Amino acid sequence: MENPIELHFFLQISEAPLLRPGQMMQIQNDPLVQKSTRYKDFHQEQKRAVMITWCFGGKRVAITGSWDNWKTIEPLHSLGKDFIIMKMLPFGVYHYQFIVDELRRYAPNLPCEFDESGNAYNILDLQEFVPEAPESLSEFESPPSPISSYDSQPLNDGDFSKPPPELPSQLRTKILDEQSLFVRNPRSSRKPSHTLLNHLYKKDGSDGQSVALCSTHRFLQKYVTVVLYKSVHR
Repeated sequence: MENPIELHFFLQISEAPLLRPGQMMQIQNDPLVQKSTRYKDFHQEQKRAVMITWCFGGKRVAITGSWDNWKTIEPLHSLGKDFIIMKMLPFGVYHYQFIVDELRRYAPNLPCEFDESGNAYNILDLQEFVPEAPESLSEFESPPSPISSYDSQPLNDGDFSKPPPELPSQLRTKILDEQSLFVRNPRSSRKPSHTLLNHLYKKDGSDGQSVALCSTHRFLQKYVTVVLYKSVHR
């Protein structure tokens, strides 16, 4: 018996019908198709329910995409003036196109990408759901201190005379240096610690003529870091 599939519903639907000129494209092979993600264990991955909608007219509407390496063309079902299709897909990023009356089209009101030849493909980005209040906070917890770092020595006057630290140890991470590493190698990025979120970091330039400001925030399951470089002179 197969394991039950956990479903998450994702709606990709148009907002305002707007047909732009020059959107019809002849069917052809394109390098962008080869960049699409392939999934070997398609039936073993956690899948998500997706409804895709086309609302720009036509008599016969179908869809093809990178979820099966562009092998199949599936018809959309007519629903009033719109055409819809429901698919079950694993988490990931996909490219797809609509085929309207035997011509390839894309929906301008949905996320899209143009290749070097000017052909357009819609993009479907299915991110794994992360709850706002995760049940387990183990990934945010610091590792325990080694037992050898503890002793039973009594406190003395010197322990009480030490000034407090100027900055908590959790905030000593040089996040701006990590951003420069990310620019050189985007795959080297990792999920930031929760102690680094919602803080403003400042770093002076080596020439003393500029300053960098950085802040990281969390939006649902994504992390966004903004870096501002500014001259110290007006």
